[in-house]
Amino acid sequence: MLISELKGRTQQGFLEFAWRQWAQIGVSANVAGFDRWAIDPEAMILFTIAVARRDPRLFDEVLDWIAGNRRLLTMQRLRNLTSRFPVDARLVSAVMSWAGEPAPPQRLKSQITGQIPENVPVFTPDVLGFVGERDPIFAEYGYIRPRAIRSGKSREPDIKIPANFAFQLRHLFGPGSRSEVMRILLTFRDGPLDAARLSDEAGFAKRNVNDTLGSLAASMTVKARWSGNERHFIAYRDKWATLLEVGPSAEYIPSFVSWVHLLPASLEIIAWLDAEAETQDSEYLVSSRARELIEHVSHNLMMAGLDVSPKRPVHGSAYLSTFADTVESILAMMGVEQ
Repeated sequence: MLISELKGRTQQGFLEFAWRQWAQIGVSANVAGFDRWAIDPEAMILFTIAVARRDPRLFDEVLDWIAGNRRLLTMQRLRNLTSRFPVDARLVSAVMSWAGEPAPPQRLKSQITGQIPENVPVFTPDVLGFVGERDPIFAEYGYIRPRAIRSGKSREPDIKIPANFAFQLRHLFGPGSRSEVMRILLTFRDGPLDAARLSDEAGFAKRNVNDTLGSLAASMTVKARWSGNERHFIAYRDKWATLLEVGPSAEYIPSFVSWVHLLPASLEIIAWLDAEAETQDSEYLVSSRARELIEHVSHNLMMAGLDVSPKRPVHGSAYLSTFADTVESILAMMGVEQ
C-alpha cells in the first residue's frame, strides 16, 4: 500500500472512530453501533481536537457537547493529559475557553510557550479554504476559523450505554481521581494493578492516586494486597456490577482500553503519514523513518496491548508492509473495519 493510500484510509478510519464514540457520548450524529468498551472522555477530547481539524462539523458538534456537559469533565485531568498528546495546548485552551471554561487555566497556560502565532487555521485548507467572520475566542489564541455557534443538539451521556461507563461513575463519585481509579479497576480484567499503573492510566499524580486508593481500600470496596514491596489493588467487580445495574456479573462491565496510550500514538502516526505522503524519497528512506516512528511510539502501543515486534527480521523497504500492518492493527483496535 502506498503511503498516500494508507494516509487516506487512516484519516478516514480515525474520523469514523471519533464519530462513533461521540454519537454514543451524546453528540448529534447519524452513526449506528455501540461499543462494549468504556470511553475515556478527556482522551477523546484531545484526540478529536486533532483529527477533527479535517472535519469542521465534528469539531463544532464536539464544541457544542463540551459547552453543555463541562460539569462531567475533569479539567485537571485534561490539563495533565494535554502534555501527553501531540496537540497544541493553545488549541485546547481555545476549545475550553469557547466552551465557557475560565481561560486559560493556569496549569494549561504554563504549557503554552513562546509567542502566540498569528492566523493559524484551525481546519486544513482542503476542507475549509476560506474564513469570513472569524471567531474572536479562537483568535485570542492565534487561530482563525469561522465564528462558532452552538448547535444545541448535544445531549447528556446516556449511562445505560456501555461506552458511557465513565460518566456513570462520575455521577456517583464526581469527576476526579476517585471515578477514574474505579473506572480502571472495574474495567481492567487482567488482574490486580499497582498504584504506578493506575496513576499512569488515570492521568493523575501518583500521590493523589495513592490517597484515593487508601481511602477506597479502607472502605472495603477495593481489595489491597502486598506483592513484594508494592501494594496491588483489585475491585470486587461482581458486586459493583450489581450495584451499578450493568448486569448480574462482572462480565457485563464494559472492557478496558488504554486510550491514554493508544490515542496519542495514533495521532503521532497520522501526523507522520501527513508529512510523508508527498515525499519523493526512496522507499528505503521512508521505510527507515517508519521504523524510527514505530520505535518512538512502541511504549504507548505496547501499553495499549499491541505487539509491534516483527515476527521475523524485516530489512530495508520491506518494513513498509510491516508498518502498514501495524496501522491496520490500530484501526482494528478502534473497531474500524477493513
